[in-house]
Amino acid sequence: MEDPTPTTTASYDRIAPDFAARTETLDSTFLAFRQRFANALSPGSLVADLGCGPGRDTAWLLEQGLLVVGVDRSYEMVRLATARGVPAMLGDLRRPPLAPGSLSGLWSVAALLHVPAAQTELTLRAWSMALSPGGMLGLSTSAGDGEGWERVAYGGELYRWFVHREPEALLGLLSEAGFEVLEHRVSASHRTWLGVLAIKREV
Repeated sequence: MEDPTPTTTASYDRIAPDFAARTETLDSTFLAFRQRFANALSPGSLVADLGCGPGRDTAWLLEQGLLVVGVDRSYEMVRLATARGVPAMLGDLRRPPLAPGSLSGLWSVAALLHVPAAQTELTLRAWSMALSPGGMLGLSTSAGDGEGWERVAYGGELYRWFVHREPEALLGLLSEAGFEVLEHRVSASHRTWLGVLAIKREV
């Protein structure tokens, strides 16, 4: 299968301002989840926000006293994030441009859902490698089954590749990649979400 990621990235470049405006409002379940992730880290800890988009969560994590860098494949998303005053760089979350063991925390929301299913295991292992032992992972992604193109409802003839992962299967892959899952829960909004907090196991 041809990698769908470049087409998805190009769509995000086109819809970046609208996407930013549409994703500012957060529900209480997500806010509590994000707070638990931040509470698990010491002030000054280095955190990467992979698939940071326009920097909503990156900015909030900075406000919590963490050292944060956003990473996104979309040039326009990175531009919006930096305009917001947060450090962000172009990069592929499947291969984070970060030194091995350099992170105390890794945050990724609504981003793994664009990674083709066949690349899940390699992506999670790359995340584990970027974290120091005991480092914290906060992950939210689409729960379900199957993958394919979805038309952007507000973007004309633009499409993004979405992957819906069975929770138990993803939790198993996280364990194989070196993570110990601390909590996981499924919630629903316009799609069904799996939220996971996990730590990288000590070697």
